[in-house]
Amino acid sequence: MPENLTFSITVPIGSYHPLLPMCLASLAAQDVALEVAVMDASNDERVCELVDQFADSIAIRHHGPDDGQADAIASGWDRTSGSILGWLNADDVLAPGALRHAADSFLADPELDVVYGHSLICNDDGYINGYHWNVLPPGDHILSTCCISQPSCFFRRSALKAAGGLDRSLHFTMDWDLWIRLYKSGASFRMNEDIFSLVLWSEEAKTGGFGRQRRVELKRILDQNESLKERFSGYLGFASHYFYEYVLPRRVRNWIWRRNISGGRGMFGLSVSGDVDSLATFIMFHFDDHPKTQIEIKTNASAEEFELRFEGDSLDKFERCEDGYRFTVSTPFQGARIGYLQVENRAVSPIHIDGIRFPE
Repeated sequence: MPENLTFSITVPIGSYHPLLPMCLASLAAQDVALEVAVMDASNDERVCELVDQFADSIAIRHHGPDDGQADAIASGWDRTSGSILGWLNADDVLAPGALRHAADSFLADPELDVVYGHSLICNDDGYINGYHWNVLPPGDHILSTCCISQPSCFFRRSALKAAGGLDRSLHFTMDWDLWIRLYKSGASFRMNEDIFSLVLWSEEAKTGGFGRQRRVELKRILDQNESLKERFSGYLGFASHYFYEYVLPRRVRNWIWRRNISGGRGMFGLSVSGDVDSLATFIMFHFDDHPKTQIEIKTNASAEEFELRFEGDSLDKFERCEDGYRFTVSTPFQGARIGYLQVENRAVSPIHIDGIRFPE
């Protein structure tokens, strides 16, 4: 890789999160020239101890107050020199090889300014239960909906400067605001079909809530960039997402999704509701020192209604566990690499998958 193509990734930390060790491990495992800036405002000894463990892979560390998440992110970039920028929150994880895939795109097209890919979604229990369904190819729809998954997006420092930098006054929508200003400044975007990150969707997460400050910021962006009709449509879309994800009981939500009332496209054979018609593929990875020997699948389907294959090997040794099954993998799965789990439906009707994970 040419020396002038280096990455600077800021990790803003407002409080300790159980996914933070995996976040930092995922950065340490990337095979590109990378400067990591940890900007920690948590005042939590656990964060300091964890940063000590990853000291060899962290270029900048700051422990102390800041003026908010956006300020911490921008300050991290200011203290590093990488030509390609991005950020991970404490509950975000990069997929193995994500930055290499992004770098390949930038190297293939020197005029390219922004590269983004897909994200896996996990819940608070660590179950991967889908993909970020709203990631879309570049286009004017970026003005009315945030169609880029922030942890899976990387952009040139020169493009950030041309767009006016990150708005440090925003606390919830600094990513969408930046995508719009990059788009309006004439930046060249490319969507990559690879999985770049794992993202936690939790009601406690900032993007999971729909409090007053987030509503104010969303309205401001829509008012600045769209017609009255599109503003209403965009605002309704964000409200609907919150309602579907965090208000409706799961059973009602799945009933709506299965009838395609809420819209949304499936990916890799998995529907938005988590149903598998014939064959679905889950991307899996971990960053633990010890290999994984089991996979848990959370489903109400009977064991006769589906077949699992991991890395091409059929999994037939299993035991019942809470809300599903625990399968033994044929070959222990090492960390910092991508694995592919295929779920084949043998039933007449679709089967529902609530999530998959490597057990601790």
